[in-house]
Amino acid sequence: MNLSDLLNADMTTLARLARGGFAWWVRELEELLPAGLVKSRSLSAWHRYEGGQIIAASRRGVDTLVIPEALCLVRTLTLPRMAESDLAALITLDADRIMPVPADSIVLGIRTLGPVEPGLAAAGGEAGADMLRVQVGALPIARARAIAEALGEAGLAPAHVGPLAADGERLDFDLAPAMRTTGLLPPRPAVARFWWSVVAVLVLVNIGTAVLRDQQRVDRLQALVDAQAPALMAVRRIEDRIMGNARQVQSLNQRRAAHQPLRIMATVGGALPDNAWIQRFEWDGRQARLSGYAAPGVNVVSALKASGLFASVRASRSEAVAETETGRPFDLVLVPRAETAP
Repeated sequence: MNLSDLLNADMTTLARLARGGFAWWVRELEELLPAGLVKSRSLSAWHRYEGGQIIAASRRGVDTLVIPEALCLVRTLTLPRMAESDLAALITLDADRIMPVPADSIVLGIRTLGPVEPGLAAAGGEAGADMLRVQVGALPIARARAIAEALGEAGLAPAHVGPLAADGERLDFDLAPAMRTTGLLPPRPAVARFWWSVVAVLVLVNIGTAVLRDQQRVDRLQALVDAQAPALMAVRRIEDRIMGNARQVQSLNQRRAAHQPLRIMATVGGALPDNAWIQRFEWDGRQARLSGYAAPGVNVVSALKASGLFASVRASRSEAVAETETGRPFDLVLVPRAETAP
């Protein structure tokens, strides 16, 4: 089946493919186990087919129908190791060569007997680890039909049909799958499918419950967040107010530091000649204006320029100051250097 057929298949076909794939997977896992770990199936409830009649040989109910070994053709083959389903397909395909009768006149059953023994493998020239001994049984389809009719008259539908093995605990080979394939036996009820459906529903219920509980936890958490929203808004308003006050204080500190007059006053006082005094001092953060008097013969402008502390020293002519007997007036505008400014 290609991808297009798979996409166009109905749900019945998809379910059949899924069941077949799961059964194949289980058989593959079983093939990986050592033979001693695979528990053989005992005959828990079984009947016998003798003389064309069904005879109860065990407790009521039937799981297995035991038929006489003389009704079957039996061969033992050595085949490459592979899954049981692949072995059955290979034997069915090559049934005309394996059995002395036409393939469409028989139903087949197989049972693996284990790997080939080392001695036999050496004699045959084949690796025993890669080869299996397989017992193949064939029942003529006419006898299989007679057995099916007897089962129908008795109202029985066994799960397994075949001759009894020597140990009396299992069958030599099982003919029931081939009889069901040819329509001689009714298909087995899908009990396993029902329980798997129950398991799937329970898994979905558990997932849905987990999702619902998680959503309920999220809703409760969201309710707590919503309940704390007014308090959070108040905290944010207080925080914004505090941050605004901090920025305002920082701005005031910067302005205060930029307009601090004491340092520039100290600088001017250190550069001013001894015979000069200041009567008025102004500072706007960029330049200083000072006015006062100096003794006769004292050049205040030259002294301030010579100090090298000011980038610019110039006279201001905005106001006329009268000269007195004690000294000459001066009115200057000073621009301190960057390293001198506060």
